[in-house]
Amino acid sequence: MFPSHNSVRSLVSLSSSRRAAAAGLSALVLLGVPTAAVGDPTSPPAGPPARTIVAPVRDIVVPTSDLKGAARVDESEKQVKIRLNAEVLFPKDSARLRPGVRGRLAELAQVIDRRGPGRVSIVGYTDDLGSAHHGLVLSRQRAAAVARVLQPKLDKADYTFRVSGRGEADPAVPNTSEKNRKLNRRVELTHRPGR
Repeated sequence: MFPSHNSVRSLVSLSSSRRAAAAGLSALVLLGVPTAAVGDPTSPPAGPPARTIVAPVRDIVVPTSDLKGAARVDESEKQVKIRLNAEVLFPKDSARLRPGVRGRLAELAQVIDRRGPGRVSIVGYTDDLGSAHHGLVLSRQRAAAVARVLQPKLDKADYTFRVSGRGEADPAVPNTSEKNRKLNRRVELTHRPGR
């Protein structure tokens, strides 16, 4: 007697299912995925194998605009970077501090002092208007004016100061408009705690 048509279909389905399971198990073994026998008490836990991931660690920088628009403060674990708006600090084409700015700079000295002793870099910048030489001299004079206010407020033995001017070099943004030129006229302070 021959098996019925439905019985043949059942046997073919069962046979196909077993072949697919065997093929899948073979693929797992070839890929190095641990497999477990049914009822094996020493089998590893189910799930993908654990992998070690190595990724770079980046400082979290917290920017804040402060001091009535005179400064932008970016703090991270390693340093404090303060960008001072030259238009708030100085009249046009001048290195003489505006009235009332000394109090704001004293606040910045407190920010630096809270971080502890270390190196303080003060760098002046200008825009691309006028001669490069004039911009370089003005940027140095502006950085020195800021340093003259900060240095007495911080213990000189604990802080090392480096004061310089870069003129129109290293613009924050391209000097393509007056709005951008205002951003480039700045004094930047960087404080790195430690020696």
